Amino acid sequence: MFNRLVAYSKSVRKSSPFLKHVLTLMTGTALGQAVVFFIMPFITRIFGRELLGELGAYNSVAAVIVTIAASRYDMAIMLERDDANAKVVAVFALRSISVFAVLSTVTALLLKPIVRAHFSDTVATWLPFIGITTFFLAGAGTLQYWYNRKTDYKTIATNRVQQQIGQAGGQLACGLLGWIALPGLIVGQTIGQAFAFLNLSIRAKDLRTIDISNAAPMRTLVRKHWKMPLLNGPNVLLDAVRTNGINLMIGAVSVGSLGEFIIASTTVQVPVHLINSAVSQVFFQKLSLIESGDMYREVKGAIIRAFVVGIPPFALFYIIAPWLLPLYFGASFPNTGYYAQALIPWLGMLLVTSPISTMFVTTGTQHWMLIFSAFYTVVPMAWLWWTPYDLLTTVYILGALMGACLLVMTGMALVGARRFDQRVEN
Repeated sequence: MFNRLVAYSKSVRKSSPFLKHVLTLMTGTALGQAVVFFIMPFITRIFGRELLGELGAYNSVAAVIVTIAASRYDMAIMLERDDANAKVVAVFALRSISVFAVLSTVTALLLKPIVRAHFSDTVATWLPFIGITTFFLAGAGTLQYWYNRKTDYKTIATNRVQQQIGQAGGQLACGLLGWIALPGLIVGQTIGQAFAFLNLSIRAKDLRTIDISNAAPMRTLVRKHWKMPLLNGPNVLLDAVRTNGINLMIGAVSVGSLGEFIIASTTVQVPVHLINSAVSQVFFQKLSLIESGDMYREVKGAIIRAFVVGIPPFALFYIIAPWLLPLYFGASFPNTGYYAQALIPWLGMLLVTSPISTMFVTTGTQHWMLIFSAFYTVVPMAWLWWTPYDLLTTVYILGALMGACLLVMTGMALVGARRFDQRVEN
């Protein structure tokens, strides 16, 4: 049976380059997440819900900055036909990341009193470390776009394993050594992030050696891709503010509850991230080269495949989550399973929308996403601000609202793909 599966996998890889690349990335992501998922019960029992809640607040702020640190010129690396021009864009993206890293540290120092009042003194003290986190995470993300451009998905997959295992392994090591505090969690994860970035940098020999003497001036390329920071940038910023703003609003009510919410969210996102992290990158590369008239067919096919793949496992997990997750992560996380159950409609829909979201970039309709992102951000923030219910009930309704919003986005993607094909045909 095992030999048949191996033979079938090889035949699929040979028959479809797209599936070959997806399987390569999924294999790396699955391996990394499997190891992390095995380590997490030890981390939850060593550090507890309060410390993990503090880490969730720190990482939520970092995630917002990382999203925009490259000014979205990391994605523009994929859009240049010439390697020399792509390298110039990559250099600009890395420079932007360095600037954002410094600014984030300075800003965190200035905001220490506010952070201390809403979360804890420890979070306020260590938040300036966020510049280092920003540099390593955003830098690795930019380099991955270069490897994506080169269709070197094996290197991307390996790097993801290294980063995921390095982060969780570093945290576990700090805990076992007795450093049971927020600094131990932050330093532990930074070890994995730094290793992933440095490893990608060392391996990117072609990026370092490409001659750019005949490339277009950096200023010209920055102007050429002006839509990335001005239209796509606000989209992803709103996405980051929404997702991480939800975390921070929950953490302001209860840091311990944020710890449970983060664990639940991470658990539900395991299958989503496993599939989408592979499909999205490969699908973006495919859409950037797609022939005219084929956009609607590709987008519709991706939506149907996501529903077929996602519904059975998410339905099963919805049933077993309330008793399974507290058993796995420990008695100090009693509501984790209920939070996970509440988030399934929302995070399950991400399985559908994440791959097709890049369609708005390749079709030049980022302004559609900007409008939707504003709506998609206002809905949860308004609900969390004005909810009359307890936190758990609030999260159940939140999950349903967000899932409905993503259904709207799915319809927008189909309309946008159809209009793109009709525009090209005419």
